[in-house]
Amino acid sequence: MEKEGGNSKMETTVLNNNADIEITDKLLLVDDRIENLYSLEGMLQMDDRQFFLATSGNEALKIALKEKPSLIMLDVQMPEMDGFEVAKFLRSNAQTKNIPILFVTAINKDHKYVTQALEDGAVDYLFKPLDVRVTRAKVATLLRLSRQQEELERKNLQLAKLNLEKNHLLGMAAHDLRGPLGHISAFTDFILEEAELKKEHVEFLNIIKKTSKHLLNMVNNLLDVSKIESGKFELNYQSFDLVQHIVGITDINRTNAQAKSLTLNVEARPSVIFISADADKLEQVMNNLLSNAIKFSKSGTNIMVLIERHDRDVEVSVIDQGQGIPLDEQKKLFLPFQKTSVRGTAGEQSTGLGLAIIKKIIDAHKGTIRVDSKPGMGSTFSFVLPVNE
Repeated sequence: MEKEGGNSKMETTVLNNNADIEITDKLLLVDDRIENLYSLEGMLQMDDRQFFLATSGNEALKIALKEKPSLIMLDVQMPEMDGFEVAKFLRSNAQTKNIPILFVTAINKDHKYVTQALEDGAVDYLFKPLDVRVTRAKVATLLRLSRQQEELERKNLQLAKLNLEKNHLLGMAAHDLRGPLGHISAFTDFILEEAELKKEHVEFLNIIKKTSKHLLNMVNNLLDVSKIESGKFELNYQSFDLVQHIVGITDINRTNAQAKSLTLNVEARPSVIFISADADKLEQVMNNLLSNAIKFSKSGTNIMVLIERHDRDVEVSVIDQGQGIPLDEQKKLFLPFQKTSVRGTAGEQSTGLGLAIIKKIIDAHKGTIRVDSKPGMGSTFSFVLPVNE
């Protein structure tokens, strides 16, 4: 066998010389006494294990960075750099921070040293003289956990790659659909305005208009989700009066509210609140919240938009007197493609994406959003943003 490590130059040990047997686990053994390394190596020897030996902390760090072992068995008492220092270096490096460390010592049996070892990154502690059965059992367990961790990381990387591909395809499909759907909606409006039609034909065209508008809204939401998840979501910060901005947005939504005999009012404290934010993205947030409030409110009720300045923050609340949302369904409100059991009072449809998107927008502004709701007593959606004047 060839050795590598420590004070005298040694080549890395490879116990498995059978090319037909696949190496499952790599173990790095670190001790300043070579006889201890040989003894531990022999105790743990298995055909599918490969061993790397180091007689100093510096040599252990070099091997760990190069070989990425499945487990490191690290002696505490070593000259120049002790085991605690080696563990700290390993934990501070992105390439080695997740490698499990099993400390081995003949001296530091005091609880404070065990605690220090665990705080420095060890997952367990063994005392010399080593009990063969206990040592083998602990090593087998830690290696199994290490393999599971590696498999989990591998699958997470695969999922991340698949998610990127999904976002790319989703963005392409949504982009290609948006144009034709926009044309359908526009031509439907043209026909309704310009052509002399029978009543039943008007009804058919209104269904087409309503359906195409819903699909276009869904496509736009899918594009937003694709941009957010692919990291292409950017904010265009500018300074503006939030109160004036929200009043304008509310005025646009008032027509839809009046169609359901709803009153829609804005109250601000104070009447002028300048913030630095993305005005277009906040318009998207407000349009969604107001649209939902209108959608789920009964005829003859009131919707209030309350804007309040709190020191360095501003809070915006959309308060309705609608149906309310069951408590067990509120937890999933801001997740993509989630819908509640509550239905629009005039049969309005929902994509299940709007609240997930506005939460991403608020999060990107370093703000928070929440809901307070009780069935039959209405809902209040509130978001808080830093003023950042």
